[in-house]
Amino acid sequence: MKGYINLIIFVFLSLCLSAENNKTLFMEANKLYINKEYEKALEKYLEIEKTNNVSKSLYLNIGNTYFRQNNYAQAILYYNRGLLLSPNDASLINNLKVSKARLKGEAYSVPDFFLYSGLKKISHIFSPNQWRILSIILIVIASVIFIFYYYSYNKKLIFLISFIFVLLLFVSTIFNGIYREKEFTNKNFAIVISNNVVGKEYPEANAADKTSIFKGQKVKIINRESSWIEVKAEDGKQMWIEKSSVIII
Repeated sequence: MKGYINLIIFVFLSLCLSAENNKTLFMEANKLYINKEYEKALEKYLEIEKTNNVSKSLYLNIGNTYFRQNNYAQAILYYNRGLLLSPNDASLINNLKVSKARLKGEAYSVPDFFLYSGLKKISHIFSPNQWRILSIILIVIASVIFIFYYYSYNKKLIFLISFIFVLLLFVSTIFNGIYREKEFTNKNFAIVISNNVVGKEYPEANAADKTSIFKGQKVKIINRESSWIEVKAEDGKQMWIEKSSVIII
């Protein structure tokens, strides 16, 4: 028992020290960025990322640093990673648009179906953990309302309608939470980081060329085979490209 307690204390202290170290690194990197020492700043930002102690601010700063180095594809990658954590962040959205505009050959993006787009915006209001907390609160409220309904004599209809309404909200929070969780764990979206990538009809170097895809474009991976991946570009075109030409968001 004493060994477990010591282990818990050790892990807790290690986490605290790691968090403090990352905070120091972040402040040092910010100073270097302000002084236009972008290469050194980037080294420190990426060192923090390796600890998996990531945040919207970290991804925004990494993206901004790559942008200052004119590495727009990497900037787009990190702005997209930041948007996974904070989909409605104005700075990330605006900086992403500016980075895309700096690259040649920006593809037309096929818009989402309006109903799907609306539901996605609702799911982006909260993080997965916040949706979980909200679902717990709603199921507790629904349980209380059901108790009032069960023992009530005069207002059964009101309590029943209220119970059904809160229960529907609870179901909605479950689906939204699952969707947001899938966004975090989804490894099927990537950014093209190589120049002059030519899509192929099938996964072989000597296959017929199908279409070109430009550096900085976002693609969805729909199939994998050895060192090749089949992707769907933002304009809806599908092709095979080499796996090494993209980085997963």
